[in-house]
Amino acid sequence: MPNAPTPLKAHLAKLAPDATDAAWRMAGSQFLKLAKEPLVALLSRHLGPDEALRAKIAAFLDTELGTALLSSVLSAGLSALPLPPNDVSQRLARELRIGGMARAGDALADVLMGPLRQVAAMYLQGLPAEGATPPALPATSESAESFAPTPAHVIPVVASR
Repeated sequence: MPNAPTPLKAHLAKLAPDATDAAWRMAGSQFLKLAKEPLVALLSRHLGPDEALRAKIAAFLDTELGTALLSSVLSAGLSALPLPPNDVSQRLARELRIGGMARAGDALADVLMGPLRQVAAMYLQGLPAEGATPPALPATSESAESFAPTPAHVIPVVASR
């Protein structure tokens, strides 16, 4: 059967849509990089000639949230251009929107999940072996003299036993 697709052709046919998506994602990434420096220059020129301000704007746009914001603004700008609708501007605007939402969502997930990851890592690293007893606390004297001196306006409270 000469017309039967070979496994290589079948695999390449599956990769073609992914390669197209990757090309659009690359175009969006390059557009962000291309627009970042001129935007920093424009904002710093209008907000003040201070070089420290320019560095702060550039540093913010290098963060995940800054890149997400820039991506969303560029997407809105592409969508608002008075051009006849074409596949290039619509597809690039869509890719920038999706990228901006993904970056912002990832930053939010890091804020929410970061402490949970730390607790899980500490728990897993410090998990005692089966049957092991936890170490005892060191013996301390709980006399009033062992505490730091209190200021004159604070009345020390000592628990009675």
